[in-house]
Amino acid sequence: MKLTTLAACVAACALLSAPAFAQSPPQTTGIPPAHETLSAADFVNNVVMRGMFDVQAARLAEQKGDQSDKTFAQREISNDTKMTNDIKSMASSEKINASIPTSLTSEYQQRIARLQKLSGKQFDEVYANDQLRDHENLTALLDRYAKNGDNTALKQWASKTLPEVKQQLSEAAKLG
Repeated sequence: MKLTTLAACVAACALLSAPAFAQSPPQTTGIPPAHETLSAADFVNNVVMRGMFDVQAARLAEQKGDQSDKTFAQREISNDTKMTNDIKSMASSEKINASIPTSLTSEYQQRIARLQKLSGKQFDEVYANDQLRDHENLTALLDRYAKNGDNTALKQWASKTLPEVKQQLSEAAKLG
């Protein structure tokens, strides 16, 4: 009986979540599988790219979003700018050997273009889903690098930054 109830619950959850997944194109996390080593250069690229995307998406949310989006967006701009500046500072002081990306990849550009076309409730839903997914991925990336990274300064930074990103993840979960 319990197995039947569990199976029915799983099926219902899958059916209910299908429309939400249908609204968003599949997105990569940019994070290699857990068994692969994540280099400092890959880590820096991932964090900075996500930060640039989040700031641009947040600027759109300030214009198009509801009040909760706008409040979240203002904190995102501040938080992501700080994270990017921290990494740029470490790179310029030669604590890390990685180049800093200066423009978004085509995937992130497409996501911004998609947000630009939306308004109202559609914008709010897509922005909320994007932010939740991105903060889940960033939390996993920071946690993984803090444990297994190849650069001591970045590992320490990832450990220090992880609680802040977990808080942002909690706030992103409340959007929508």
